Amino acid sequence: MASTVLGPTILDLQTQGPFNTNAPPAGWTDLGWIKDFKLTPGSKIGQVRSGYRGAVRAQYRGEVGESFDFSFREPTRMQWKVATGTDPFNLIAGSIATTVGPLSASGAPRTAMVSYVPGPPTLLTVTSSAAINVSGGQNAEYIVVDADYNPATSGIVGSAGIPIQPNAVTDIDYIRKTSDFVGRVVSVAANVLTLDQPLVGGGSSGTLIAPGFATPPAGSNVQKIAGWAAREGGTYITEWSALFIMDTIDAAQIAVYYPHVSIAQFKDMAAWAIENIGTTDETGYELQAAFNALAFDDPIDGETVVGYKAFYPRPGQSIGI
Repeated sequence: MASTVLGPTILDLQTQGPFNTNAPPAGWTDLGWIKDFKLTPGSKIGQVRSGYRGAVRAQYRGEVGESFDFSFREPTRMQWKVATGTDPFNLIAGSIATTVGPLSASGAPRTAMVSYVPGPPTLLTVTSSAAINVSGGQNAEYIVVDADYNPATSGIVGSAGIPIQPNAVTDIDYIRKTSDFVGRVVSVAANVLTLDQPLVGGGSSGTLIAPGFATPPAGSNVQKIAGWAAREGGTYITEWSALFIMDTIDAAQIAVYYPHVSIAQFKDMAAWAIENIGTTDETGYELQAAFNALAFDDPIDGETVVGYKAFYPRPGQSIGI
């Protein structure tokens, strides 16, 4: 969805900070720990020179920009989507194998969603849990819950806002394959599935009036998934609002807020640190992400900016000159 329609998620640095890293502000989702966070300034300072010696008489701000990159400590599905900047495809389990394409298999068992309660606890009631053969406990499995795709529709479809050209897709599972409504089943009681946490998704559908997280639409079906995959290429690109928080050892806090960011390049698992045969370094699974900060016109004075850095001193800290 174009940013001119929905815009960024606004964070009030004056009233919401300092931030509780265990309880993000409403509308925000914690994507976990990161490392190697690096800012790269892109703003330019222009100079006005005059006189026969060409001395600098004045300076002015030219182009404005900033980029940053970091590594997620572990790959979850939403981290995968953020890091790759693509529309990750859910690998629906039990599909009928095909030689048409890597993601073209379809026909997996499904069951209808009866109700969804975000909780806690997060409860998803289905028509028949046995129909999709889903289990919890030590063998906890992942499911996706979303609507069937109608091949007669095109444009921006689904709560994830996937663009589809007319007559380009015929797979009834397409919306579920690209849906963000993915959860892990921790227990099954009859036809009630308890999920590990509320579903995160939505906010990009062409039918939504305002941005924000949504719940699976009425009439959704549930399918079991084995994982997810990203594709390099295509036309899809994601845009986000981002907040990075660092708590210091003396209880002060530094916050970096970007109202509007977009992927700079497809990096994902760019570095595989496997040092010895037969052993795998866990850093090989860290998702590397690179972003560009996009323009934001601050309504307080109309200035065009790309990001904010805030410092919240610890209680009793002397911050005088």
